[in-house]
Amino acid sequence: LRLVAISKTTSPKSQHLRTTMGSSTVAKTPEAVDKRGIPLKSVYPDSPSVPVLYGCMQGVFLGLGVGIAYGMYSLGNTAKFDSKIATLAAGGLGWMYCSAFALRMGLVGVSTLLGCERKAAKVNVPDQQVYKVHGQDQMGYVLMEGEGQLGRFNRAQRAYMNLLEQLPMALVQFMLAGFVFPFQSFCMAAVFSCCRVLAAVGYISSPDARMAGNLLGSLTVAAMEGCVLLAGVKAIMQE
Repeated sequence: LRLVAISKTTSPKSQHLRTTMGSSTVAKTPEAVDKRGIPLKSVYPDSPSVPVLYGCMQGVFLGLGVGIAYGMYSLGNTAKFDSKIATLAAGGLGWMYCSAFALRMGLVGVSTLLGCERKAAKVNVPDQQVYKVHGQDQMGYVLMEGEGQLGRFNRAQRAYMNLLEQLPMALVQFMLAGFVFPFQSFCMAAVFSCCRVLAAVGYISSPDARMAGNLLGSLTVAAMEGCVLLAGVKAIMQE
């Protein structure tokens, strides 16, 4: 693909980019923007609201995670798992395990607030901030470059930051679950890593292409969270 001519117009209608491949001409029309360069439409759906959307997603992932955890507990070496849970109960550590869930709910709450403001501002991924140019000249807002190699670099950088954002809570879940379910935690950690790489490869291509890896990675963390909750609740019941 050889870029031979670029014609970008910032208007309430759209921006246009013309490229050629051999003798054929392809016209690409990115999302419509206003006169300051902000998209006219958010990537979030008009309905349901962001809190309802995030709440439903969290409920689904939590249900799947607990279901997967209970399946591993029931179909695995249950006696060995129970002995580890008894150790947690003897040390009064059940509540510590459940605290990981409480911490993550705080993260979900802040993420929901961010989602509400992102939808209202119509600042779509990969953009994370909007910068204003100060001075006498009236200029548009400064957003990330989304086209060409620079756009790929920006999205690769966001994929890396997505991993760093997810990693602290994922490590908490994997380490706590690993005491009771060591081999299962190793498997989930390996799957999580592969999913994040898949998400990064997709994100470099386009923002929407990141979702498959992100969702699968979130499911593995949800499974470990289910293991932590299962162990924590069982330990509390034995105290």
